[in-house]
Amino acid sequence: NNMTLRVTILIHLVLLFDKADSKKGVKCGGILSAPSGNFSSPNFPGLYPYNTHCSWLIVVAEGSSVLLTFHYFELEYHASCAYDYIKIYNGISEDEGNLLGTFCGDISPPQFTSSWNVMSIIFHSDRHVAYRGFTVGYRKDMCGGVLTGLSGVISSPGYPQEYSNNADCSWAIHVSNTSVVTLVFLDFQLENNEGCNFDFVALFDGPTVTHRHLGKYCGTDKPPNIITTSNQLLVVFKSDFNIGGRGFKAYYYSGECQQVLSHVSGNFSSPNFPNIYPNNINCHWSITLAAGYRIKLFFPLMDLEDRNSLSDECDYDSVAVYDGNSQTDALMGRWCGREHPSSLVSKGNKLLVVLSTDRNEAHRGFTASYQGGKYSLYRHSGSVCRLWYCHNLPYLNC
Repeated sequence: NNMTLRVTILIHLVLLFDKADSKKGVKCGGILSAPSGNFSSPNFPGLYPYNTHCSWLIVVAEGSSVLLTFHYFELEYHASCAYDYIKIYNGISEDEGNLLGTFCGDISPPQFTSSWNVMSIIFHSDRHVAYRGFTVGYRKDMCGGVLTGLSGVISSPGYPQEYSNNADCSWAIHVSNTSVVTLVFLDFQLENNEGCNFDFVALFDGPTVTHRHLGKYCGTDKPPNIITTSNQLLVVFKSDFNIGGRGFKAYYYSGECQQVLSHVSGNFSSPNFPNIYPNNINCHWSITLAAGYRIKLFFPLMDLEDRNSLSDECDYDSVAVYDGNSQTDALMGRWCGREHPSSLVSKGNKLLVVLSTDRNEAHRGFTASYQGGKYSLYRHSGSVCRLWYCHNLPYLNC
């Protein structure tokens, strides 16, 4: 899918200027490939023109990300930003699954860090009412940044190769106001010493180091899963002048992308359903019922990116179901496209559903329903029957 992505970017570069100069005499938009830079709305600090559509595509070195910071922001206000607006994309702007946000009015967008080395910004104005517009700066970020997606991955510089000496990285994770942040370490190998004073990862329950300290870790033991009490988490990684390691890799999830379901029955769906799901997410739904129960799971609707035509595998976007509460448990199946798996029944009282999406081509997603019950086999008129007890009522399936 990386080759497809590069071809898509090239096509985007060719088409970009056709869309940018929508008003004769107005120059705006372009391809920005320097390690850092600034750009602004047409005529800034004067009023921007009417009927303007500008596209900027920022492309920095592979392996790094883009940090975007607004220095001034003043556009026409509308409750749903229907008139004049800026759209910011975590990648190319042709794919709405990459949309990080739409902004208008006089409140500056927050800092944004892309998940990879491409970011797009669209500016649009209508035929009435103009303001001063905006000015914004960007720079290549090798580590750290501000992360705002439903989920994401953070890792030490150069991971899985040995991290550099004298590194100083900070990731500020911000999710929606009604959510908390969960951080799960997948791999961890740092220089070890008592007190973790040389190389370490430190975690804080908020956006700065003045907030409650959640832990300081080094060595080779993976830190425990961390759950914040608010919608923000600060991750700090520092290394000293010698002795390194492989570093670390961790996932973070917002509450919208990490749910624990414990009612005997329920429904859930992909983020934003029935609108398209975001790109570049990894979301978990963990169903855990009382001991003695088993879980029957249905997918009434599934609409994901299709299988890889070369491998015939779900290599891009997929839903996977595990017979337990971890991705190390038995895989019951992995689906994509518009496939409709038959109902699944767990062996125990736990199931894990994982939605993984890549960097491009998002669809509507899925809906799922589950029902807890007690499941047994018995013989009836020479046939082996499955008896499913749901709400203490037996349903016979021979």
